[in-house]
Amino acid sequence: MSIYRRAAKVDATQALIVQSLESAGIEVYSIRLPCDLLLRFWCNRHQTFCWQTLEVKSPTRKDGSSRVRKDRDTQTAFLLNTHTPTATSFDEAWEKLNKQHALGRAETATRST
Repeated sequence: MSIYRRAAKVDATQALIVQSLESAGIEVYSIRLPCDLLLRFWCNRHQTFCWQTLEVKSPTRKDGSSRVRKDRDTQTAFLLNTHTPTATSFDEAWEKLNKQHALGRAETATRST
């Protein structure tokens, strides 16, 4: 039996974000719990390879609501305690990662529109 949940719901934007991050030279690992992704990349601020978790969220629905997870409180605590950024697009992910790690520019990445 796999350690992963069966039929785990993946956010609609995750595939494009993963593809874009990989195009930008970032190693991406799908870990699902306690958040969606684990990233490894060269960090200009620390002058070494850094690891960073990332939570992918789907944009809110037309009515302004979003899907509620059963473990929402646990996940929210993890995200706050570990300073894990959340993103709904590659541009948002890149901006938040760049703010924490000074990655530079992503000219080679496939950008979402």
